Amino acid sequence: MKKQPIIIATVFVAGLLFFSQTASAANLKDRQRQQKQRIQHGIASGQITPREAKKLYRDQRQVRQLRRHFLADGDLSRRERNTLKERLDRSSNRIYRYKHNHRRVRPPRYDNSVLRHFARR
Repeated sequence: MKKQPIIIATVFVAGLLFFSQTASAANLKDRQRQQKQRIQHGIASGQITPREAKKLYRDQRQVRQLRRHFLADGDLSRRERNTLKERLDRSSNRIYRYKHNHRRVRPPRYDNSVLRHFARR
């Protein structure tokens, strides 16, 4: 009779650990998705130059590869999770720096004939 509460507690703790591992991996994936959107927005607005975008996408690719490598055994250890979080934090800081470094991509210039063509319609 005394074994039943211990078994129930063990199953409960195992379930919590499994859920936290799954939620953590999903959280990291969401952060990567959000960072990709920030990069795309910076490119579209001209805040991030093509050279900076190349560096940022390389960072994202390396984090993706590292995550895939860590998940090869089926789960993320605390150390692996912390490593990925640090890499994502570093990447996030780099995105912020590039978006706010006052380097801009100039919008394309159109000559007046092109503008007049669209104004007629």
